[in-house]
Amino acid sequence: MAAIYTLYGSFLSAPTYKVGLMLTLCGLPYDYRHVDLAKGQHKTPDFLALNRFGQVPALVHNGLRMCQSAAILVYLAEQTGKFGGATPEEHQRIREWLMWETDRLESSLSRTRFFERFAKPDPAVLDYMRKYADMVLGQLNALLEGKRFLVGERPTIADIAVFAAVVHMAEAKFEPADYANVKSWWERLAALPGFKLPYDLLPKGDQDAA
Repeated sequence: MAAIYTLYGSFLSAPTYKVGLMLTLCGLPYDYRHVDLAKGQHKTPDFLALNRFGQVPALVHNGLRMCQSAAILVYLAEQTGKFGGATPEEHQRIREWLMWETDRLESSLSRTRFFERFAKPDPAVLDYMRKYADMVLGQLNALLEGKRFLVGERPTIADIAVFAAVVHMAEAKFEPADYANVKSWWERLAALPGFKLPYDLLPKGDQDAA
């Protein structure tokens, strides 16, 4: 089956993983194009023609160029009929989780990971971010109490979006075992057919669909 999707991104990027995981769980073959962030490839005219914001990922489907990972997940759910909401209420809850992931996890856990792995901030800044991230993880852990998935009894793009940030928590020096409900939810997602962790899923260079 020929690929009709092309994903542009980086294996280090949680938003890229978010889209790659969705494509993989949906069984959609895609070509992958590595964007070297260290060399500034995301700021070149060619890439800006794909994503005007100069960020990864970008996705192209039948000539349609898309950016912003949460918006791409919504598009793919609509295109495939998979991992979306079954009722108007579920659709709304999914939208809320997508906004929460961007507002809370990206600004805390993902930033803490960046500081721990890629940068050397003032220790006071790192301490603040770690406390913020711990608070957000605690909130997620509490909201997962008694629930199999974030919305309803089956996984949705809400789970995929939130997991793409949470999966890197060890790189931010947080232990999944310290958040029991998060750990159980992680294990349920890992049992889905086609599931892969980020560094198993995303290549370090260009790759065409098998």
